[in-house]
Amino acid sequence: MDKEKILGYVEIVGETLVVAGAAAWLPLPVIASCVFCVGVVVFAVGRFTQTPFYQKYTVMDPKELTMRRLYHQRVFGIIALILSAALMCLPQGFYFGMYVTSSSWLVLFAIFVVLEVYTAFRISAVEKG
Repeated sequence: MDKEKILGYVEIVGETLVVAGAAAWLPLPVIASCVFCVGVVVFAVGRFTQTPFYQKYTVMDPKELTMRRLYHQRVFGIIALILSAALMCLPQGFYFGMYVTSSSWLVLFAIFVVLEVYTAFRISAVEKG
């Protein structure tokens, strides 16, 4: 097995843990936050260590620019996911002038989900031509 395939599997395992942690948040908040945080770390390691697909293009064509934009959006989504894991572990209270509730992490998680779904479909469409 090559490195990219292994990192793809690591990414899938991380995504599965993230979804399981988010789904179990309401009935089991302590266990869910641990599973969610482990999933975020595994997913981020798998995603950040992969070689982006846009590096296979050598000339500056519109396809490469579109792929770069989509991968930058993915990075923004992963940062939102990491911040949502941090908010999930914080107790209610004021932090840096902002009041954090027990469900504040859902806003950043929703941003991640929207960006992930959008970039997944757009990247496959751009690669097809």
